Order: sequence, then structure tokens, then C-alpha cells
Amino acid sequence: MDPSRYRALPDGFKCGERVEQDSAGLYSVLFYCNLPGLKTQTLEFSCREPSCGALEGDEEAATLTDDDYIVDPNFFDDGYTMAGKTGFKVWTGTRFLIEALIWKNPSDDKRLREIQDTIRRGARIIELGSGVGVIGTYLAAMGANVLLTDLPTLVENAIDLNLFRNKGILSDSTECPKWLQPNGAPIGNGWASSTPLDWTVPIDDQLTIEQMTSLDFIVASDVVFLIEMLDSLLDTVSALFKASEVQSPTFILSFQRRDAKDGKESKAFTTVDSILEYVKQRGWAIECLTWRYVTISKDTDEGLIKGKTEVYVFEIRP
Repeated sequence: MDPSRYRALPDGFKCGERVEQDSAGLYSVLFYCNLPGLKTQTLEFSCREPSCGALEGDEEAATLTDDDYIVDPNFFDDGYTMAGKTGFKVWTGTRFLIEALIWKNPSDDKRLREIQDTIRRGARIIELGSGVGVIGTYLAAMGANVLLTDLPTLVENAIDLNLFRNKGILSDSTECPKWLQPNGAPIGNGWASSTPLDWTVPIDDQLTIEQMTSLDFIVASDVVFLIEMLDSLLDTVSALFKASEVQSPTFILSFQRRDAKDGKESKAFTTVDSILEYVKQRGWAIECLTWRYVTISKDTDEGLIKGKTEVYVFEIRP
């Protein structure tokens, strides 16, 4: 880890969450985060569970009791997996990726600043594994044009609902870009739209030519905690690299270290070393743009234990 790439918490950025109850009496969690220079203006995202590692210090946290949780209504949906279930909450890498891409820091190097500026100037972005839609919506609010993708269940029951919730917020946008039509939503200075994308199915069967080409960035956050997902993710990224090779997009990935304490490679869970190995096997270059220590909590037989781990933002180039 390069100490010069360490990133402190930015001044002014705040996240939080609170419990919501709908007209049917069902509970959910509302995750919110403010925009730069607008402490009172926030984006809001409905989630099924409290976030994991996304809050810092004394930020407001929500708690659901066992009685508050409902039976998963999407359990029997086609293609719905454990990976899909985890998409209904916000994770550590989500917050850090927003900070790195939007909230400028004196320690940021030249390349990270170039990325930040490109996003605000209307970058064309596809997000993989968008979950409840925090990153794609936030980047759109700051000026980017973003296509959010995930399994059909998450698009229908999380992403689209949250895009509608934030639609028109501080909107100063003109006509929706053609590749995000007909369902593009104006958010802040940019546009966002969504479409289902299964990494195990060829992207040619799921995306239009307009959606696959002329990309500036592919982004994803904490989407490969299972090692079995890593090849599928990188296959999808590879296909997008090839489809948009004239534009030469790069892949920006945030990832929280979850390595075993004994240093052994896990056969089930993705580690930092496995990401590095899989990327290099494909002949791609990978660089850590920035990183930070985050506090994590674990329930054990001895009670709740807090510790530290690292969260990274990588840039991967073909």
C-alpha cells in the first residue's frame, strides 16, 4: 500500500440512514448522502437492510429488529441468488467510491483528478452490480450520464424505485442522451437510466450497441465478495472493453479487504490477491488509485468486536 494514496475522510461529506414504514406497515431503511457544497440537499435510497460499513463516526444509523424483517419477496425470482440478496443494502465500498470520484482531496494524484474532472464534464458510464443505485445516481447528479445495471429483480425492485425517488433533484439538464432513452431520469447535472444485465449471459444479448460503445468508464463497487463471481464480472468487463475499444474505457472497482487472518487464500471469498491475480492473467494493468482504513464490526460469541480493514479503489486498464 502506497502511503501517499491514503485518503482521509473528506470535510463536509455526510451519510446516514433511518427506518421508514410504508402504508402497509412494512419497514425499510432509507440511506441518504449529501452533495458537495449542499449540506442540506441529499440523495435518498430505499434499502431492505441497514448498511454494512458505510457509516462513519456519529452518523445516524438505523436498526431493524428481527420482527421488522420481512420474508424475501424475490426469493423465487429467476436468476435470484445470494449475490442478488446482498444488493438490497449499501456496503463499505459504495461510500468510498463516491468519495474518491467526487469529493476532491489534496492527496489525490493526477490520474484521480483527471477521472473526477471527466465525470463532472458528462462522462459516459456503465455501472455493474448497481444494487440500490447509490453510485450511479450520485455520479449522474454530479454531471455524468450513467446506465445502471444489475439482475432484473434489483432493477425492478430497487434501482428504478430509487431513480424515481431522486428524479429531478436540482435538475439542470437538457435533452436526455439517446443511449439512455426512453427511460432516462434527469438527476442534478446529469442523466441516469437502468437495464437488467446478467454477467453470465453475453452482453450482446442484453445491451444495445449504443449502450456498449463509446464508454468513458465502467464502475463497480463491492460486487465480487464470492470468488465464483470474479470471472463472470471480468468476462463482462472484457466484452465492454472490446465493444468500446475505440474509446478505451477503464474499469474502476472499489473493494473491501476480506482476507483471512492467517493470510491463506480463501476458496470461497474473493481477496485482494485474487483480484490482482485474475486481472493480470488477462494481461490487464491494475493500479490502486486510493485507499483507506475503515472500521468493521463482527458479532462473535464474545459479543460485538470492532476492528480495522482496508478499502481500495482500483483502476483496471486493458
